[in-house]
Amino acid sequence: MEDHQREEAKEKIKNLLKDRHNLWFGGILILAIIVRLYYFTLTTGQPLWWDEADYLAYAKNLAGYPIEWIISAKHNSLYPFLAGAIFMVGLGEGSVKFILQLLPSVLSVILVYVICNEMYKDKKIGLIASFLMVVLWEHLFNTTRFHIDILALFFGLLAIYVFWRGYENKKKIFWKIDPRWAVPLASLLVILTYSVRRGYFLFGLFLLIYAVLTKNWKDLVKNRYNWVAFAIALSLFLLAERFIFISKIASVGGAYFHEELPINFFPLKVFSTYFSFGTILSSLLLYLFWMGILILTSHVVISVGHIKKNSSGSVRADLFSLLTLLVTLVFFIVVLRSPDGFGEPRWYFPLIFGSFVCIARGSLILIDYIRKYNKIISVIILLAIFLSAGYYQIRAADNVIKAKVDTYKFTREAAIFLKEVSSKGDLVITLGQPQIEYYSERKTLNSKTFAEIEVSDPSHFQRTLDKIRENPNVKYILISFSEPAHPEWMKKVYYSDGGGIAAWQIPFMDTTVDFINQKQDIKQSKTYEDLTFTLIDLKGDVFIYKIERT
Repeated sequence: MEDHQREEAKEKIKNLLKDRHNLWFGGILILAIIVRLYYFTLTTGQPLWWDEADYLAYAKNLAGYPIEWIISAKHNSLYPFLAGAIFMVGLGEGSVKFILQLLPSVLSVILVYVICNEMYKDKKIGLIASFLMVVLWEHLFNTTRFHIDILALFFGLLAIYVFWRGYENKKKIFWKIDPRWAVPLASLLVILTYSVRRGYFLFGLFLLIYAVLTKNWKDLVKNRYNWVAFAIALSLFLLAERFIFISKIASVGGAYFHEELPINFFPLKVFSTYFSFGTILSSLLLYLFWMGILILTSHVVISVGHIKKNSSGSVRADLFSLLTLLVTLVFFIVVLRSPDGFGEPRWYFPLIFGSFVCIARGSLILIDYIRKYNKIISVIILLAIFLSAGYYQIRAADNVIKAKVDTYKFTREAAIFLKEVSSKGDLVITLGQPQIEYYSERKTLNSKTFAEIEVSDPSHFQRTLDKIRENPNVKYILISFSEPAHPEWMKKVYYSDGGGIAAWQIPFMDTTVDFINQKQDIKQSKTYEDLTFTLIDLKGDVFIYKIERT
């Protein structure tokens, strides 16, 4: 029996290798692994940003480390629970990045290829789309940071694959699972996606709207597997809200929803952010994207009224690809109405699959037209377009990844120093709290809220002194010029007419660093009645003071 299964497996591999498209994809996958491993080795151990430390400090807390940090409301996620499980078995930060960042990033490349092959007969669409996933600068950059978007996107793409292969194509899922279970399994994956990043509930919306548009309502209601899917989704949703998320969805959603603001179309900038770098040559992907939008839209519009009857061809695939774009954009343009106008590019990852399909469709229409006149030239042009696009994408990723490698390194150094000189139970007044707690494993107090009055209150400093006197465990205070929004008695930054930094000032210590005149007046200590603040170390732009009582 085992010999028979081995022979079957060998035969399947031979058949896969006979297809030249699969060989091309093998090369694309190798490129994905090489590029990601390179940046993985470059960024493993890089200092954490505030949001990264928010996840990982909480993960250490969950894993039993001497850290009391609780994740902030906006960063509620399944992610720190998964990271905590990795910490709990004795693995470190590098393993967390490999398992929760690098692996999902590589697997997403595979998913894009197989999804396209399930949706379209032309495998070149899958090749182009998967190549774009390999090189997209924003995806590469976020693979190197502890951001939840990479893992959430992976689960979302997996939900699409399961749905399309089982529900639409009626094929066994993962070669084993009955296609009738496609919708229940997809619903489970959608809730996983939501549990990692709440905003990615959009993947579930894609599948739901598509099903409603392509099937008769009565058939959907009669299908008992849809009811199983609903029960699974509802149960897991309630469990996630109860045990994973500290903040309820209504309170978090209210922080992002701005109905008082007018509708704006700034989210449309996401396409130029992804696909354009300022010149005609570096913006080829953007032009192909808009060409692809026109092709998909015209294809769907022509078929309106026949979509429910037409179960073959690419029209349904085009409809789904368009839905990923339209639903995501409507959510950001009409529902959220962000006061920042655009937000961060990674927030829009739910639409990148549809974007890649548009680019693939646009480029293939162009190449097919050229092929009528000369087949060799059409191939050369296709390769030139995507080699050029890949170069600009990876160059952009390389620039931003390397530029950010050492960001907050002095915060990390200060926290590590604190761990060495302080004792367990000592409290630290600082901003950048999760970073300090993650590295120092010491509890922190927010320098803005510790006094329990508004920062703008003139008595904020005096009230802080009183609170320090009340708690003898408050032993250190950190002031970082990388962290914004310190109380003015702690830190001031002055700028020159050209916009550069002219001077730093720490008012309560009578300390000034003048960059224009290359002068500095750093006081080593200062006493306020029974409290003495002594500068014990300086790590780059982070001043570390010890608080002594007399």
